[in-house]
Amino acid sequence: MTPLPDSHRRSRTPGRGIAAALLTAAALLLVSACGSAQNDEPAEPAAGSGDGTRTVQSAKGPVEIPETPQRIVAVDYISPEILFDLEAPLVGALDLSSGASGEKYSTITAVGNDSGELNFEQLAGLDPDVIIGNETENEAAYDKLAQIAPTVLFADGGTDWKATVNTVAEIAGKTGDVQAREQAYQASVQKLRGEFGDAITAAGTWAVAGTYDGASWYVYGSDTGPNTVLTDLGATLAPVAEEVKADPNTFTRTLEQLDALQSAQVILFDDLGPPVTTEGAAATLQADPLFSGLPAAQAGKVYPGTYNVVTYGQAESVLGQLEQILPKL
Repeated sequence: MTPLPDSHRRSRTPGRGIAAALLTAAALLLVSACGSAQNDEPAEPAAGSGDGTRTVQSAKGPVEIPETPQRIVAVDYISPEILFDLEAPLVGALDLSSGASGEKYSTITAVGNDSGELNFEQLAGLDPDVIIGNETENEAAYDKLAQIAPTVLFADGGTDWKATVNTVAEIAGKTGDVQAREQAYQASVQKLRGEFGDAITAAGTWAVAGTYDGASWYVYGSDTGPNTVLTDLGATLAPVAEEVKADPNTFTRTLEQLDALQSAQVILFDDLGPPVTTEGAAATLQADPLFSGLPAAQAGKVYPGTYNVVTYGQAESVLGQLEQILPKL
């Protein structure tokens, strides 16, 4: 299971358990995109005090934390994925283990359930040296958290997943790792562009869409994770991507609105798997005449996969999937 970009969390009322957690995590980016520009700023470090600590700016003001945190607890939905991806010393997080890629959560201690309800006693027992959370999700719990350990609530990073990665990495002392990951990502992008640049251009317009239940569908905006990867590759996005960027409330749509994908000549079909996507939902939507009649579907250019991006690892995964798709175009 992978926490989603905020577009998903904003898009529908959560059901229960892990699905609710993931949908909550997914809304952060689009919720914050409607806010002010200062939310795109990563946590800014200040000079250390000379006793092995440093100060970072958080949504609650300056917080003094260890120079190099050794026992991090994350109480939101996105930062654990980033911390795992950067191999930071994460010792506790919400129990997000019951999904397709949730195995890694079994290696740390659960400090809350998948609906975001925290177990403060369990959390305190881990003796964290810093707690990382999100302003939107964890504001109500801040006072209790701050009594346990220095707590840094980061402001929502807008739709820019890299800004969020940079913010969390700064808190965790992993800024250098992010620089290395960015270089590796750009190298992968350039390699793929070198091999398939002409095919990407000739393919026409692209869209990334999916469904939760087969009865409705969603489409990523041009400034969200998977589309930023496509843009880096030089792909042209279908107009619907700009529509969602302009109005994030149009992220989810009815079946009758599938005609918005008429202009997409290639569709990357996002199947996030249970519990976020109901079993069989992707097949149900793709079998609907309103979808199967789309130009991309008629041309056999609908490619199922997992295209959500909130970490460099996920961005590299999208590139890997595209490396398999591009020779078929």
